Amino acid sequence: MPHRDVARKLPVLPAKPGVYLMKDASDTVLYVGKANSLKDRVRSYFGSSSKPHALTGLMLPYVRDIDYIVTANGVEALILENNLIKKYRPLYNIRLKDDKGYPYLRITANTPFPSLKVVNRIVEDGARYLGPFVKSHAVRKTVKDLTKIFPIRTCDLDLQPSGNDHRVCLDYHIGRCCGPCADLITPTEYRPIVKNVTRFFNGNTEEVVITLTAKMDNAVSHLDFERAAKYRDQITAIQQAIHQQNVENPMAEDEDIIGIAFQQNQACVVLMMVRNGSLVDREPHFLSNVLPDLMTESLTAFIQQYYAEAALVPKTIVLPTEIEMADTIQDWLTERRHELTDGKSTAKVQLQTPQRGRKRQLLDLARQNARLAIEKKDATHLADKADLPDDRSLLSDLQDLLNLPEVPKRIEGFDISNLGEQLPVASMVVAIDGKPKYSEYRRFRIKTVAGQNDFAMMKEVIERRFQRSVKENLFPDLVLVDGGKGQLNAACQALEQLGLSYLPIIGLAKQQEHIFIPNRSEPIVLRHDNPTLHLIQRLRNEAHRLAINYHRKLRRLALKQSILDQIPLVGEKRKQALLLHFGSMDKIREASVTNLLDVAQIDLKVAENIYHYFRDQDVKYQ
Repeated sequence: MPHRDVARKLPVLPAKPGVYLMKDASDTVLYVGKANSLKDRVRSYFGSSSKPHALTGLMLPYVRDIDYIVTANGVEALILENNLIKKYRPLYNIRLKDDKGYPYLRITANTPFPSLKVVNRIVEDGARYLGPFVKSHAVRKTVKDLTKIFPIRTCDLDLQPSGNDHRVCLDYHIGRCCGPCADLITPTEYRPIVKNVTRFFNGNTEEVVITLTAKMDNAVSHLDFERAAKYRDQITAIQQAIHQQNVENPMAEDEDIIGIAFQQNQACVVLMMVRNGSLVDREPHFLSNVLPDLMTESLTAFIQQYYAEAALVPKTIVLPTEIEMADTIQDWLTERRHELTDGKSTAKVQLQTPQRGRKRQLLDLARQNARLAIEKKDATHLADKADLPDDRSLLSDLQDLLNLPEVPKRIEGFDISNLGEQLPVASMVVAIDGKPKYSEYRRFRIKTVAGQNDFAMMKEVIERRFQRSVKENLFPDLVLVDGGKGQLNAACQALEQLGLSYLPIIGLAKQQEHIFIPNRSEPIVLRHDNPTLHLIQRLRNEAHRLAINYHRKLRRLALKQSILDQIPLVGEKRKQALLLHFGSMDKIREASVTNLLDVAQIDLKVAENIYHYFRDQDVKYQ
């Protein structure tokens, strides 16, 4: 039975498409879901015959509130669900891990001489992105080799169609650039180079070879043997760069083949990319918060999150089983493909689940690769754990190293983060027996220090923390501050004023990773591969991460507040609605009055205020 607060909301849910958010008593979002009918989908969780899957079954006893957002259709619900999962990172949603970035190739647009760059993420800057690719070093080497064949520029110069008077660089002299910076090539002559590079990385190597062969034959017919030889060498280089593929498809389709394997509470999805009938790459992705009986939910979550960021959506995606809301997701993928191809592709994206034949064999291959990848990851993890000393033995070594009275079971680490004088903050992290104790982490906003003075800020934070420790009678066995002698001395002064000078304390300096202790001029220097040093570094890095993230959060909040608070009739609820709908300040700034009216809380007067405010200000918001 649902909680009484939830039961009151169930009858008033609309029978419309949208997104629902399940929350606990503290208003924390536990789960985000999508539905073609909010009324039917949400009520299905609490019916007498309902059979929620394992994760949501564990969640339901904690649900105290259900919020929802109505959308125009199922595709909008799909996109909004993905954005809200990224925003709230709910505990009971299956999530695609973000701890590994994949490189992309970025080709600038709206310029007479586009350039080629390897980048780590996609930015909405109007450029064209190819990828993602699995191996960064392989992509960079391929770019290096390809510029010998197609001399596309890789620099950041702002070039005009003509009148460029830069000095050519080394790439021009070694044949890896055609010198547009010095007007040694026209935009018309440069355009085929960009086209061939794009074809190559999209897997259309055969089309590139055919084009070059036609140009070679044309050069021969005009007795231009020098140019014909150049095309011949390019063809040879491309053919040598193409490895023999194990997949051949006479239909020459672009396909993504998706296989999945489970291991305890994680899963590995392997995406095999087939371009023009050739297998061009494989990508492993790891999912968290999954169970083996959640294949449908896991595949649905992966497709939503992966293709929301991918630079290419193929015509066909082959799956081992059907997914949730398949028709809606197909419509969304078709729209994404249409956008990514600048409207050139009008064909509907197909989600296929073959039971036999070539595509079934490819699915089996993808699943086998997924199983091997997850087994390899677990084996590597176990091997790493076997090779590392136990944290308890490292704590004993740390006791001996610092001559501590007892094993430092509780260690508290502190760090300062600021950008000039803007929003200085500090962090405190706690490790118990070498393991992080997240519930006892603390964040501080600096209150008494004016200007950029890390030493004074460290003193303030230590004073504030240990004034509370005195009241709670809870003291660490070791205090770690991020920094050298200056930060350490400031912390020691604070402890002395509180009558706590007996507490063991050390400083770890970033630059050379030297350990400083009070009343000793020379630091303790350990080898960089020393496991005891690694233990201290882990805690210091965790404090640094917490401080940096808090500082970034405050900067983002300050920026959003300072901009939107200046617009008449835009209050807190409207700010939240705008940011939720558009996702960023830049998109709000660029929105038309019509776009702004798509937000339910925005009427015509408010939309006009927002529109004119941004256009009357000569400001670029980040």
